Amino acid sequence: MKHKRKEKLKLLIWVSLALLLLALSVNVSAQRKARRGRNGANPNFGGSARLRDTALHTGYDSGINDGRTDSSRHERFDFKDESDYKTATKGYTSDLGDEGLYQKYFRVGFQNGYRDGWNGY
Repeated sequence: MKHKRKEKLKLLIWVSLALLLLALSVNVSAQRKARRGRNGANPNFGGSARLRDTALHTGYDSGINDGRTDSSRHERFDFKDESDYKTATKGYTSDLGDEGLYQKYFRVGFQNGYRDGWNGY
C-alpha cells in the first residue's frame, strides 16, 4: 500500500512538472509573439499601411535569412554589417511612397528577423 502511494506521488510530481514546463513555454512563446509579431515590431513612423507592411515583412524575411546564415557560420551577431540592412531598399518601389520612410521600417523588420534567425526561429 505504501509503495502504491509513492508511485502515485511520483507520477503526480512528474505530471505537475510537465504541465508547469508546458505553461512556461506557452507563456514565453506568447510574449515573444506579442513583442515582435511576424514582421518584428509595430512602429509608427507614418506613411501608408502598404508601405509599412511591405517594408517590415521584406526586412524581416531578409533579416531572418541573414541571421540564420551568420549563426550557422558561427559569425558574430551583427546585423548592421549586412548589405540589405545598409541599403534597406529591397522590395521598394516608388509607388509605395517615401523611400526614407520605407528604409526605417525595413531596418526595424530586418533587426527583428535577424535576431530570430540568429536564435534559430
